[in-house]
Amino acid sequence: MKYTPKELKGNINISHTSPVKEFFILLGGILGILFIIYITLGFAVDLAASRLPFEVERKLGSLYSAFYKNTESTEDGRKLQALLDDLVRNTSEGDNLYTQNVKYYVHLVPGPIANAIALPGGNIIVFSPLMMDVKSENEIAFVLAHELGHYADRDHLRGLGRRLVLIAASAALLGGDSSVTNFLMNSMVSIEMKFSRSQETMADLWALDLLNKKYGHVAGAVDFFDTLSGKETSGRISYYFATHPYPEDRITELEKKITEKGYLLKETVPLNYPRTTGAGPL
Repeated sequence: MKYTPKELKGNINISHTSPVKEFFILLGGILGILFIIYITLGFAVDLAASRLPFEVERKLGSLYSAFYKNTESTEDGRKLQALLDDLVRNTSEGDNLYTQNVKYYVHLVPGPIANAIALPGGNIIVFSPLMMDVKSENEIAFVLAHELGHYADRDHLRGLGRRLVLIAASAALLGGDSSVTNFLMNSMVSIEMKFSRSQETMADLWALDLLNKKYGHVAGAVDFFDTLSGKETSGRISYYFATHPYPEDRITELEKKITEKGYLLKETVPLNYPRTTGAGPL
């Protein structure tokens, strides 16, 4: 049998697929791998969060120290630190707050809104406008107790851990000096730790119990949310995609728990603080 070669038609060195299409297929593959790594390791981080030694957490928390290390001491700061110390002393082993050889610090820093956040390493940030809004010691005690509640449930570590997962995956696939990796590194030192609505609700209820342990009643627990509700102008719809529950919903949940547990409501302690807007470490 005689072999007759067929003539090649076209240029076999030129792909018949659009380069743009190939680019998006490659990009989609990379993003898919990142997503799978993020989800898989994210579950691992959640499991490891409760077992992470505090010394390791403190080292991770040093990433955030730029927010508070250069502030000056104030009278507000010193009184808030004393209040935080007293709250910690009122916790017990069942509260899951790792108090042995652990020191919690509160730092009063300038900020655009009344807010407080829990950072890894036992450092609580209170933005100075919050001090102008609170009306009693009980109210600010609840805010501090709420942040301690995030530590008790290790919420702050889960937020940090998922960022670390993204950074490690990006560095492995794109390189440590890539613009994406650098962006993720910068986002790690964001001034606000984001928690889910369920985590915020659990921290509220944890704080309610601690407030009752300290004062023998829970007056002041809903006052901060009353203030937020009064300032809210965008309505409930703006909270649909937010991490924090709607203030009125938080009040309803707290009042429900107060009734269920039979907690008392007595007189609040006046807030005899300078109420300045200055900043300082506590």
